[in-house]
This record gives sequence, structure tokens and C-alpha cells, in this order.
Amino acid sequence: MTDVLFSARDVCQCDGQITSMNSVVLACGNVLRSDDGIAVYVAHRLFREVHDTDIRIICCHQWLPEQAEELVGAELAVFIDASANLEAGKIEVLPILPSSNDVDGMSHCLDPGALLGMARSLYGHAPERAVLVSIGGSSFIHGYEFSDRVNAAIPEILRQVKTLLCDEPVVVG
Repeated sequence: MTDVLFSARDVCQCDGQITSMNSVVLACGNVLRSDDGIAVYVAHRLFREVHDTDIRIICCHQWLPEQAEELVGAELAVFIDASANLEAGKIEVLPILPSSNDVDGMSHCLDPGALLGMARSLYGHAPERAVLVSIGGSSFIHGYEFSDRVNAAIPEILRQVKTLLCDEPVVVG
């Protein structure tokens, strides 16, 4: 089940260029597990700072099959998640392609590629561009505070995601 769905109401300007790309941001994380909540925090900040009716911002604890429908009609999908596999505070932006793996429709353990694949197979469309923004975390214990390195990375995370949403090039990889 989707926890939070935002749809901004004003117009976003990125370096003077108004964005008109239909985009969806899917932020996944548990706000009760320290660094694991960084994606949800970033999504809330984006909602406050980026005002564009063509950008949908969705927060969830995990990616679910029903979220494939949210991707229909989007030109860009930005998935945001914390990673225990990256150095704390490191930001990695990678392109995502629809997965052709058979996915159990009842699964509650999906990755962004599987969601894109479900959107394409069920609805005949997946976004032309999709990226995963991963943020390395070091603390996934019960708590509400981010580690120092994740906290220090927040401005850069926001800058990179806003750049993606403004259809400007961002270094991927």
C-alpha cells in the first residue's frame, strides 16, 4: 500500500527552464530505521521545494506491485532508496531498465526494474527514462536520526534529484 502520495500544484523552474516532463518519484524506506528513512525524507523535501503539477511523489516502505500503475504515462521515473552496500553518504545514480524476469504478482519484494517490467507488461507502457538514486547508509537501527554522513549528503541528494526532474544531464554511475 502506498503510504504517501503528493502532487504538487504550482510551477517548477529549473535554471529558468520550466519543466513539463511527466515524472514520478518513488521513494522507499522505513522512517523508523535511521538512515533507511532518507528516501522518504528527500521525497518530503522535494514536495516542499519542487512545485510542478507534472511530478508525482510517492513514499512507501517497500515497492509493491500496485505501484506499477503509477508509472503509466510517466516519461521519467526516479526511484530513491537507501543502500547498505554503499559507503555512508555516497550517492549513486544508475539507469534502470524494465526487468524481463517473471515476477510473482503477489510479491512484496520488488526492485525498480521489476516495477518497470510490470508496468510495461500490464499496461503497455514504462517510462522512457528511469533511474535509481541510492544513498549509502551506515545506521539502520531503530531511530529517527540520520548518521552524520547521510545528513551531510542531503543537499547533494536534493540537487541531483532536482537536476534529474528538470531534465538536465546528471552524471550517472
